[in-house]
Amino acid sequence: MGQRKGCILACFLLLQGMLLWGWDDGFAGATPLPGWRLEIWDEPIPEIEEPVPDEAPRRERRPFFRNRAFEISTQWGLHVSNDFIAYADFFQNPFRILGNLIRADSFADFLDNPSLYYRDNIYIRVDDFFSGFRFNFGLDIEPLSININVRDRWGFGLDIGHLSATGNLYLPEAVLGLHETEKEVFGVGAAAFVDVGIPVFFHVRGFRVRLRPAAFVPLFYIEPGITYSFGPSASGGRHGQRFELAYDLRIFSAFNLDDLFGDGDGDPLSAAQSIAASNFGYDISLGIEYPLLRQLTLGVDFSNIPLPFLGATVNHYARFRGNVFFDTSYIDLGDLIDGARLPDGAHGFSTEDFVFGMLPNGRRIRRPFAMLLHANYRPFGGRQIVALLPSFGFSINRLYARIAGLEGGLSARLNLGNVLVTTVGINYNDRRWQNSIAWAFNLRLFEIDLGLSSQSPDFVQSFRGAGIGATFGFKMGL
Repeated sequence: MGQRKGCILACFLLLQGMLLWGWDDGFAGATPLPGWRLEIWDEPIPEIEEPVPDEAPRRERRPFFRNRAFEISTQWGLHVSNDFIAYADFFQNPFRILGNLIRADSFADFLDNPSLYYRDNIYIRVDDFFSGFRFNFGLDIEPLSININVRDRWGFGLDIGHLSATGNLYLPEAVLGLHETEKEVFGVGAAAFVDVGIPVFFHVRGFRVRLRPAAFVPLFYIEPGITYSFGPSASGGRHGQRFELAYDLRIFSAFNLDDLFGDGDGDPLSAAQSIAASNFGYDISLGIEYPLLRQLTLGVDFSNIPLPFLGATVNHYARFRGNVFFDTSYIDLGDLIDGARLPDGAHGFSTEDFVFGMLPNGRRIRRPFAMLLHANYRPFGGRQIVALLPSFGFSINRLYARIAGLEGGLSARLNLGNVLVTTVGINYNDRRWQNSIAWAFNLRLFEIDLGLSSQSPDFVQSFRGAGIGATFGFKMGL
């Protein structure tokens, strides 16, 4: 029986790694999911009744510090990454730089000698850029959260004014290399949401359930809106090639954009007065966990489940559009040699200025959705000191040119009595690989959370410093 369980877990880890690697090769797109907070839950795992001959049942050890019954917290996070230029292209290995700094006579002498920190040869492969370029950024600000925990059995809280902003730029290989394709969509996608949520947790028949209903307002919302086409054409009566680039950039917002950027006074407070009740959207996040074995807990998280007819409706928009094309099927080389001008059908360019307006029926906007299956495997008889945390799922996010993407990864956690918790992992979330390390320093009355990550939309570049992420959290309570 034990060998069968071990084989199942090993197959799960191998399968998720193969699928995530393959998805990164074909598409651009860490636990926890967006909308969930990183919490340290060290409650005892319910006993699974299994006959163990000649061995007395062991009681679960309590952590050195119990979870706080009342808690006030704040958390901040920032990340930026790309898949072309990395730290390792310019600088030496960080450990080598540190060694050179220690051996230097002074910090000033260290700075005066670039050979101590720069690479001897800076080499950047420009061809990699023309294979496609991806750029991601994000900002998460949780200024205030209040939580009440009743003996780790049930609890509730209030999240006030949480801001989540994210964006990406995608330039496909077909565009950069002028390859033949039809209606390739790319460009910029970005959004910023402010929400208020009520997190709740409770237990039902051995299941631990987490709910977070939330109300949100989209500050701005942009979907990729550039279309590229290149291929054979016979529109002009001859065989030729047609190149066309059409762009339609639309920015939606609950604010009156004309007041902010158009003929208004540019006062955000004045523009905010245009927010109406219909601009609020509502969704819910759900998490379920179950201790299948003493050593293994399985769970599933759903982030930002859309509720029917309760998406945010925004009326204000700004629009910028145009197109450019070139069609060689209209061109006669003999006429050009004789001094003729290019026919009108052979080329064209049109553009419009920014137009501000209102949609009578509004535009329905929902936040990105994600589902993640995860496990908590404790190899030492169910003790919390060491845990492996594999995960696998998918996301739906219209801010990307390809809205569907895989999620998942593997983390390992070392928990020293709920006082010092260290988590390291390699995860693929929100279309980027994240190699992360996080610490939680818990002194009961207060806790400090720190996290750092090297990340990139490309797996290899995530280890070379093509992006960075940082988080900071502070909690206090009793």
